[in-house]
Amino acid sequence: MKKSDRVFSLICIGLSFWLILESLKYDFLEKYTPGPGFMPFWIGVVLFIFAIALLMETFVKKNGEGLKTQLLPPRHSLYRLGLIMLITVGFALVMNFLGFTLSVILFVSAILFFMEGINIIKSVVTGLAFSVCIFLIFQYWMEVNLPIGVWGF
Repeated sequence: MKKSDRVFSLICIGLSFWLILESLKYDFLEKYTPGPGFMPFWIGVVLFIFAIALLMETFVKKNGEGLKTQLLPPRHSLYRLGLIMLITVGFALVMNFLGFTLSVILFVSAILFFMEGINIIKSVVTGLAFSVCIFLIFQYWMEVNLPIGVWGF
């Protein structure tokens, strides 16, 4: 495992250098906003940091010591992940029909109720407040049109 981690981290270091060098061909900033070189540059920097951390970890770990990793997380974690994915897919499917506002209310309420065990009243109130805040930010501050459902909101 150590050898494969070292090889992988060296590949990632090379890829991060390539990303950084390629990003320098583009403008980092355009006027007061990020340019096309902004995102690849920072992805390269973050990848470099994580690759160095992985490489250092391979030298620090002793054989047989350190964290024992399983192939999959525990079963209850997989159930939670599956439920989150199911709720998210449902959110994406009903967004154009129900509209953004109602879809976000249902999404946040479902996550809080089913995943966190918060009672239904608090879940719906939180979903409503979150949806209204996000709607106001996108619609009026950022001036982005959001999907409108069959009920007009």
